[in-house]
Amino acid sequence: MNDKEMLFKISLLISKSLSGNITKEEQAELDSWREESEYNKKLFEQICSETVMREKLAQYKSANVQTAFDTFVKRREKLHSRQRWIGKLSRYAAIFIVPVLAVVFYYSQRENVEITEEPQSKSGVVTVQRNLPVLTLSNGKEMVLYNQELLLEEENGVRISVNEEGRMQYDRADSVGTEIVYNTLTTPSRCDFTFTLADGTKVWMNAKSSLRYPVAFQGKERVVYAEGEIFLEVARDEKHPFFVMLNGMKVEVLGTSFNVNSYADENYTEVTLVEGHVAAYVDDKSYDLLPSRQLRWDKESESVDIRTVNVNDYIAWKKGQYVFKGRSLEEVAKVLERWYDMEIIFENEKSKKTVYTGVINKEENFDAFVLRLRETSSLSCRMESNRLYIR
Repeated sequence: MNDKEMLFKISLLISKSLSGNITKEEQAELDSWREESEYNKKLFEQICSETVMREKLAQYKSANVQTAFDTFVKRREKLHSRQRWIGKLSRYAAIFIVPVLAVVFYYSQRENVEITEEPQSKSGVVTVQRNLPVLTLSNGKEMVLYNQELLLEEENGVRISVNEEGRMQYDRADSVGTEIVYNTLTTPSRCDFTFTLADGTKVWMNAKSSLRYPVAFQGKERVVYAEGEIFLEVARDEKHPFFVMLNGMKVEVLGTSFNVNSYADENYTEVTLVEGHVAAYVDDKSYDLLPSRQLRWDKESESVDIRTVNVNDYIAWKKGQYVFKGRSLEEVAKVLERWYDMEIIFENEKSKKTVYTGVINKEENFDAFVLRLRETSSLSCRMESNRLYIR
C-alpha cells in the first residue's frame, strides 16, 4: 500500500472512530498505526481535538466542502422522511468530512507540524492512556463507545442513544415484540465506564468487566449477567425484583446499591452492600446482607464468610482510586494487572505474602506504583517490557 492509499485509509478509520461506527478490528488497526511512533500519536490527538476540528472546518468552508455537504444532506432528505434522522445524519456527515480534511492538511504540512509534549502531573508522573468500552448488540455487531453522541437501532425496534457523557438511554417503541433482546457492555484494561439501564438502574463498571442486560426489561423479573467488578444503584420496583447472576452466585435486590467482584481468574466472589438489603444465593443457600457487610465466597473451599467492612475502601475505584489496607501483594497484583494490562511475576512465595497498604490513583502510570513499592519495602523490583518481577 502506497502513502496515498495509507493516508486515505487512516482518514477513514479516524472518521469512523469519531462517529463511533468502528469495529474492533478497525479500532485495532487504528491503534496500531497510532502506536507506531510518537509522531503518529501526537498527530492523532491533535486531529481529534475540538480546537483543530473547528480551525480546519473554518479553513475549508471557503472551498467546495460546504457545497458537497449540502448536496449530501439533500439526497438523504429524499431517503429519510423523519426530520430527527436527518439531524443525526447531518452531524455524522460533518464528523466524516472534517477529520479527513484535517489528516490531509497535516500530512501535506508534515514537516511544519510542531508536536508538543504532553505536560506531566505536578508529581512528574505520566498519566494513563484510557481505553474504550465496547457495546455488543443482539446481532453480534460491536460498537466502540467514544465520548460523543451515537444513535443505534436494535433488531426489535428499541432505539439506543448515547450522549457525550456516555449515558445510554433505551427508547422502547410500541411495536416491540415479547422476545427479550440483550446487549453486552464490555470494558478493557485501563477503562471504567458508567451508564444507565432501561429501568433507571445506574451501573459503574471497572476494568475488564462485562454486563449482559436486556434492552427492555420484560416479565416479572429484571435479570442481568455480570462478570468482573461492577457497582449498581438498582431502581426500586417491588413488583419486579432485580437479579444479578454471577459465576455460581445469584444476588436478589429490590432497590439498593452494592458492589460485586467476580472475575473468572479469581477463586472468590465478593458482594459488598452499601445501602438497602440484598439476598445472595450460593448452592441453594440464602444469605442476607445489611449495609456495610460483605459476603465473600471462596470457590475452592466452597466456604462463605460474612464480615463488616469499610465500604468506601471497596468502591473507591468508582472515583479513580484503588484503596488497599492490609492486603497481600498477590491480591494487589491481580487488581493492577487488570487495570494496567501488565504482568506481575513473583520470583518467590514470600514476596506474594507481603502485606501492602496504600492508595493507587488510576490516572497514574504503572511506574508510580513500582517507585512506591521500592521506596516503602525491601522488595527488589525490575521491569522487563510489560512485566514486573518482584522478589
